Amino acid sequence: MEETYKLVFSDFHMGGGSRLPDGTTNYLENFFFDREYIELIESYSTGPWAKKKVEIILNGDFFEHLEVIPGEADPDMMTERVAIERQRQIISGHQEVFDAFKRFNRLSGHKITFNLGNHDAGLLWPGVHEVLKEEIGGDVQVLTVPYEFNGVRVEHGHRYQADSAFNEDRYFLKKGLVEPIINLPWGCYFVVHYVNKVRKERPYFARVYPMRYFYRWAFIHEPWFALKNLAKILYYFISLRFIHSKRRHSSFWRTLQLVKEAAIDSNLDKAAKKILLTNPGVRILIFGHSHGCRYRYFGPDKLYVNSGTWTERISLDPANMGRLVRLTYILIEIDHHGRASASLKEWLGNSGPIRDIQHA
Repeated sequence: MEETYKLVFSDFHMGGGSRLPDGTTNYLENFFFDREYIELIESYSTGPWAKKKVEIILNGDFFEHLEVIPGEADPDMMTERVAIERQRQIISGHQEVFDAFKRFNRLSGHKITFNLGNHDAGLLWPGVHEVLKEEIGGDVQVLTVPYEFNGVRVEHGHRYQADSAFNEDRYFLKKGLVEPIINLPWGCYFVVHYVNKVRKERPYFARVYPMRYFYRWAFIHEPWFALKNLAKILYYFISLRFIHSKRRHSSFWRTLQLVKEAAIDSNLDKAAKKILLTNPGVRILIFGHSHGCRYRYFGPDKLYVNSGTWTERISLDPANMGRLVRLTYILIEIDHHGRASASLKEWLGNSGPIRDIQHA
């Protein structure tokens, strides 16, 4: 068996670009490391890598399909037509990245795989698959289920948190609608109807964590802002659970799960441990979703790795205070016996010391 290599990235939340058509700032854009990412892609496309079997796995939330350009009417009504248009806007906003994908995929033995996350829900539509395949060319696949190979399982991780999980028995809503729409998870509605509206005045808002620390700070320094926004959150929660809408469908059980998760610090370690210890065929489990890179063993030959995010995070945790950007990814190596190993990497780039500031 020929040795193969797989690069796993997640949670770029790539939107319509940093600038709107009129030249003003797109406050909804999350991804500002196009140059660094292109350099990484090209480093695995040249020299000895050009002749190796290499696959790029974009493991969920690589795109931000929920709202690409400010001011969209009914952004939560994600029909196939809307999802295709948003995907084209994302490609236009990051055209040089997609050009690098094209060059990568022209090489023999190279492949690109997209895996579903909760923010790139448009990947549920076949029309979006066709746009990506036509734009990139070569061997491109789009998955909506966990990707398993050689004792490795790769999935985004949203399925294990109540606010981010789709109803997998009812991905689409049709009743009373002119066109079918995606039955988005509750957290997606929260992003569209609350978070993105706050970002218009406070672009940093979506990057702050833990959010409870931010609200403690706000109650002291900006009490009116804190009270007003907590009231909005409460209204959002009540309206989503008790006001009927043909745009969404969920259950009372899901509501209880949301309340439970809101009351505790939730991460994916518990879900990862359960999957690894109850699935004998899975030696390596890879998630994204949490935006925090992880490399942890849960037993002999039972490894959990999280690829982290390439978006900026603003930590209010005293143990890790400040702005944080780590350009992390996972390298999976499969030897000629078919045995896989995984390592967590950080791209330090080969650019000069100067960078254009896209947001401040």
